[in-house]
Amino acid sequence: MTDETPPSGEELTPPALPEGDMSADVTSPVSGLSEAMTAGASLLATASSWRARRLRRGVKIELPAYLGVQCSWFMAFGLQLVLFPYLITSRGHLNMDGLALGLANMALSLPSVVFLLIGGVVAERADGRRLLILLHLLAAVPALFLALAVSRGELSYAGMIIYGLTIGTVGAFMMPARDSIVNEVVERRMRVGSGVTLQLGVTLATMAQFLAQIAGLTLAGYADQATRMPGWMGGFLVGPISAHTLLIIQGVTLAFGAGFALLLARGKQVRTGRKGFGAAFGDILDGMKAVRADGKLWAMTLLMFGVGVFVIGAFLVVLPIINRDVYHLGSSGIRDMFVTFWMGAFCSSVVLAIFRRIKRQGRLLLTAQFLGSSSIFVLFWTVPHWSFLLIVFIWGIAAGISIAMSRAIVQDAAPKGQLARVLSIYQLGFMAGAPIGAALMGALVDLFGPQKIAIVPAGGMLALLVWMALRTPVWNMKGSAWVAHNEPGSRTG
Repeated sequence: MTDETPPSGEELTPPALPEGDMSADVTSPVSGLSEAMTAGASLLATASSWRARRLRRGVKIELPAYLGVQCSWFMAFGLQLVLFPYLITSRGHLNMDGLALGLANMALSLPSVVFLLIGGVVAERADGRRLLILLHLLAAVPALFLALAVSRGELSYAGMIIYGLTIGTVGAFMMPARDSIVNEVVERRMRVGSGVTLQLGVTLATMAQFLAQIAGLTLAGYADQATRMPGWMGGFLVGPISAHTLLIIQGVTLAFGAGFALLLARGKQVRTGRKGFGAAFGDILDGMKAVRADGKLWAMTLLMFGVGVFVIGAFLVVLPIINRDVYHLGSSGIRDMFVTFWMGAFCSSVVLAIFRRIKRQGRLLLTAQFLGSSSIFVLFWTVPHWSFLLIVFIWGIAAGISIAMSRAIVQDAAPKGQLARVLSIYQLGFMAGAPIGAALMGALVDLFGPQKIAIVPAGGMLALLVWMALRTPVWNMKGSAWVAHNEPGSRTG
């Protein structure tokens, strides 16, 4: 054999195979199957990873979306909190007395007494997301109709009563649907590794509620009048904003809540096995039995009834009349009063958000209620307006603690399969007391004046708190988040 060197620039090429001999291009069937399976597994892993990331993004956006739902409802509520008493008592609109305001507030809260328990059953059986969308859109309608009446100069007391009954009915279905969903949102968030606890979720929702109410209250305070900013802010004027424009804003804000609800996952739907017309009443009875059988749930429900009778009556009737008759202020005074209250509530909820695991939730709750009830006593005397606002601020701090703690206690103690029903019964305690308190305080204000009756709400609440501390398990109970972190395997007290 002789070695042949190819010419410069030419490459060696393998000898050509005989025509028809394809053995060098054949791949083993087993080898091809293995490669296909490997590629398929890689594709499946990629798809699963993509789906998991998408699921995590969806879960992570749920809590902000829920807080958006919370903000839309309570910003509208903040607007209503000023506009409703302002339109009834203002000399530029209806100019009614304390009893008329009390009866109107009774119409606003009475539908909850009738429909709240049914609302709890509906919230468990329906898709929570769709229900929130529908209710937000329905709530926007009466606000827009009221705006039309005000703009045409056709506002009437009967129209305010109809508005109160309508928005109160929608609210009766809204409360259990909105409040029960936070439990599911937190649960799904924890599944993807989040450190959000139920107490923190409830506290964040409470903070969103307070901030949104403050925004609504601030905006409503410019109804039909201008407000001059302090000198250190430039002393410029803000407003006036017509009342009908503010009512339009209220309706549009509620409609935005439906958009936020679209970002939530479908809610869990409970099936109790009952059918027919009496099924809802059977489910309600089961919820009542669950509340009655648990000392903490029963105590929370009684406490909310007392708050409705004594505190809400004073809040919705006595304070607006003091604002008008003692300090001679209009919508700006109502705004300053309610903004101060909810600012205090927001400050206390921010502090609570730092402490994710509170050991003695019930003890903190009762102490806060005692502080708030004691501050009402000071309303018996005429004090400078800044002192009055300071009292309201302290009252708000106490309210923020008690709202967050009572919600956390009920959410934690309620059976998960009956959560919406238990929440509706808990809220019923509050809503059943509110119309009684509003009518009672309205009548007493007309008879004795808004200041002399301060002893009634303060004394009534203090007596209830003493009974709860001595005769219910609330004072000595331990928070489940604290127990799980510090006493693994223990049960809440």
